Amino acid sequence: MKWNLLIAFLILSLVSCDQRPIAKAVAIDQNGLQQALVADNEKIKVINFWATWCAPCVEELPYFEKIGASYKNQVEVILISLDDAKNITSEVQPFLENNQIRSQVLLLDDPYAAEWIPIVDQHWDGAIPVTLIISKDKKQFYNKALTYKELEDAINEFL
Repeated sequence: MKWNLLIAFLILSLVSCDQRPIAKAVAIDQNGLQQALVADNEKIKVINFWATWCAPCVEELPYFEKIGASYKNQVEVILISLDDAKNITSEVQPFLENNQIRSQVLLLDDPYAAEWIPIVDQHWDGAIPVTLIISKDKKQFYNKALTYKELEDAINEFL
């Protein structure tokens, strides 16, 4: 009986594991940001702006990972790092590997924040973390760190 329970637990653990590969950070410019912000007709986009040096950002990253794994057929999670581009291989990529980040990671390499911040949301003051959820019909901007429940509730409003 114990062995059957153990085997069932192991099988369940393997099936529920996130099989997506560890993310590779890709540097983008303002044009790349604009492309990331285009609504997808198939999936809801959940776009989070964060940095490795931002404690509230790092704290909420597991929530985005869980959403990405749980809603993979309905939601595309994009994590846009605002770390310094020169640190992409020395700090950002090791961070992704150490924290098993599997969502798409883009690093915004554009020093002109006054130009690209209004593209994301006109009311954004530039502080992070922030999250943008977009679909073909709707857009919602969250200018704060989110709990898992808040994030899941927000996504459910789009489903």
